[in-house]
Amino acid sequence: MHPIPTSKTSTLPLAPIGVAAVLAHATDQSGTKPAPVPKLQQEFSLVDRVALVSGGNRGIGLEVALTLVEAGARRVYCVDLPKTPGAEFLAVQAYAWAMMGPVDEGEGPEEGERLEYLCADVRDQEKMWAGGREGWMDVCVMAAGVLKDNTPCHDYPAAQFREVLDINTTGVLFMAQAGGRKMTRFGNGGSIVLIASMSGSLTNRVHRRLRPRNVSAKSAVLQMAWSMACELVPQRIRVNTLSPGHIYTS
Repeated sequence: MHPIPTSKTSTLPLAPIGVAAVLAHATDQSGTKPAPVPKLQQEFSLVDRVALVSGGNRGIGLEVALTLVEAGARRVYCVDLPKTPGAEFLAVQAYAWAMMGPVDEGEGPEEGERLEYLCADVRDQEKMWAGGREGWMDVCVMAAGVLKDNTPCHDYPAAQFREVLDINTTGVLFMAQAGGRKMTRFGNGGSIVLIASMSGSLTNRVHRRLRPRNVSAKSAVLQMAWSMACELVPQRIRVNTLSPGHIYTS
């Protein structure tokens, strides 16, 4: 189990909560009845947690990465293809440090390490498995994805179809493996989130560039998540999907 300082994480019981907690407090006959303690923020806190986000240079991935930092994450590794991060990422990185600062005075990530950029291809299974310097992983979000030319389905090139599936499906699996392997190794559980799409559940009558390649890839992601969620329950690893609608990311 990786070391997580108890002073930084909630030690409050998960139950009772809500009205049950109110009634339990009201009927407490002990002479040392504790004062009510707000705990919702603590239970949702990601303080001292480590996260991995693919497609983190911009778009949905960068939005997710910043949200994780704001929730208290110790470090968020952002994986993307460009050799160096873009101006948008650098601005968010500086903002994250100004907002959160180090974990504790004199320890924790240095400036620029709350959000840390990693140049990598999600199709490289070996590199995905290598992970970050902490060795453990608490949250893993797969947001990397590509679209290709607006080409009719009967003319779509085989090479491009394979590339879309390789990045949008195979790459998602490799990233999920990277997070799941570390979560299992340390026995702390964790959360894996696969960014699917509305295209995984329906067709797109207007946006032809999303079909059939993206529909096929995102449908596979949904089924992948269902299967992984069932398999990883004993390891206390949650697997969920998000299916956004149309979002302009560039």
